[in-house]
Formats: sequence, structure tokens, C-alpha cells
Amino acid sequence: MNTFIPRFLLLTLSLASLSSLVFSAETTPDYFFIIFQWPKSKCESKEGCCLPKKGKPVLNDFIISEFKGVYAQEGSVPENCTTTTKFQPSKIADLVPNLGRYWPSLTCPRRDSKKLWKEEWVRYGSCAESVLDQHDYFAAALRAQKQINLLKLLGDAGIIPNGKYYPGEAINEAVRKAGLGDVAVTCREDENGLNTILDQVFLCATREGNKYTCPGAFWICDSRNGNKVKFLKP
Repeated sequence: MNTFIPRFLLLTLSLASLSSLVFSAETTPDYFFIIFQWPKSKCESKEGCCLPKKGKPVLNDFIISEFKGVYAQEGSVPENCTTTTKFQPSKIADLVPNLGRYWPSLTCPRRDSKKLWKEEWVRYGSCAESVLDQHDYFAAALRAQKQINLLKLLGDAGIIPNGKYYPGEAINEAVRKAGLGDVAVTCREDENGLNTILDQVFLCATREGNKYTCPGAFWICDSRNGNKVKFLKP
């Protein structure tokens, strides 16, 4: 198994950021990381989850955790870029129903998901403003979520949320067959303190929200369990 993690993926997994003096809203990303989260993993963790004050998030499908631009030449994922554009909920009013379902805030204490969307726009959307305005940024993330359809993609390969363990290599093979390149998977601890519960899946998309072949290498969260991860029931 190839366990090499490319530089840009290491930066992403560690949530590295670069100075806004280097990156501004005029910087153009090459593609985007779309990070999916399995809600049950968060809700059963020590951190726990709280449903938002408004909206009805899906808890039996992957939700969007982050959507952030990748700048291949610099090998970076910048954050909090210089911009004069403030987050305006009215700009994404038509997207709110689907954002509430597929990009909700599950943090505790309970809050309105609009606070999450504001944070995501300021942190990552601001760094893609040269190609995506506020509406287009969130619309692209929703389009990528729908087009990739990660739950179905895995299900077609026999990988379903039933509380069983699945080899990381099987997850990666399913992703590769879908033309999405190699996958990176992060996990949470199980009852034995091992990081083997599937939590987040890193895939790639274009700025239009279309599928994009990730140029990184396969990486699984934990090798202590034979590179297997538990896919919790919703």
C-alpha cells in the first residue's frame, strides 16, 4: 500500500494556513478539496453533536464538512484571504434548504447553520473569490456533493454503513473506479481507543462543482487495525 502523503495533503490534514498578505481574493485555485463527514461518527464521539436551530440535516448520508481551494503551484490551502466582501445570507437564500440538509452545523452548543456558512466563506470562500462569488461557492459545493454521491459510490462497491469494518484499500478502489483518483480518510476513536471509525473522506472537485481526479496518494487514517475502518450505522 502506498502510504506517501503529498505535501498539499499534509497541509490540508493539518489545516495549515498561509498569510493573507500572500494570498488575496484575486488568487485563483486550481481545484477544490471537498471533505465529506459521516454524521454518526461525530455524534457518537466524545465531542458529540447538536442539531442546528433551523433546518433538517440528513443524518443517513455524507454531509459536507469543508470546501476549500487548492493552489497546486504553491502546494497550499490558504485561509482567511484579504477581501472586502462580507458574508450576506440573502445571496444564498435559494440554497438554504439544501445547505441545511447537506452542509449543516452539528457543533455544540446548538446554533444556526448560517454561522457555520459565514465561517466557511470567511475562511475558505474568500480565497476563491476571483472565480466564485458567495452564491457560486456554496452552489459548487452542493453540486459536487450531489454529483459524487459518496454513499451510493461506496454502496455500489458493497461498502455500506452497517457497523462493520472495511479495508481502506476497498474504499480507495471504489473511489478510483469512479474516476476520483485516490482517497484520504480520517477517523475517530472506537471503544478501544483506536482511530478506526470512518469520519471524513477527502475528495476533489472543480470550481464548477464537477468531479475531479485527486492528484494525491491513497492515505488511510490508521494502520493498527489492518487498515480497516468501521462504517457506523446511521
